[in-house]
Amino acid sequence: MRHFIAIAAIGMLAACSSGDKGPTQRDTIGQTWKYEAGSGGKPKLAYIGSANAVPTMTAADTFAVMLVQPMDNGEKSVTVKLVGAPFQCDLSDCAVTATADGGRPLRWKGRMTDAKDGIEILPSQNAYEAIAKAQTVSVNLVTGPKDQSAPFAFNVAGLDLKG
Repeated sequence: MRHFIAIAAIGMLAACSSGDKGPTQRDTIGQTWKYEAGSGGKPKLAYIGSANAVPTMTAADTFAVMLVQPMDNGEKSVTVKLVGAPFQCDLSDCAVTATADGGRPLRWKGRMTDAKDGIEILPSQNAYEAIAKAQTVSVNLVTGPKDQSAPFAFNVAGLDLKG
């Protein structure tokens, strides 16, 4: 009887682990701009996944997502989230370093998101303006202990967010 249970358990494990698992979260988000519609047909949100992923202690394919959202006052809010590893920043001085098209480093200050998975960059930091003018943007995010960071590249060309 024990052999039958062991064989059945192995069969169940094989059945559960085999087959197509479908697209990953990174595949679903993609590396081109996607839009969610708001009221009146205006986009309420644009998002894009990073072109690269890095191995971390918590996931072999940690990646980042950039979100751009129009605000009621006409400004645009930019958020960068880390997927696969805990997001970290100094709560008294939450900031990330970015480069647009390989130019000079930009320091974007903001605040940690409510879900504590990224940084919401203040409109005064002009992150949207840099993204809208660029073909590529690289954002350094802390991915490990002792402030170990990795650059996440975004192919941001083609952003079309009116409003």
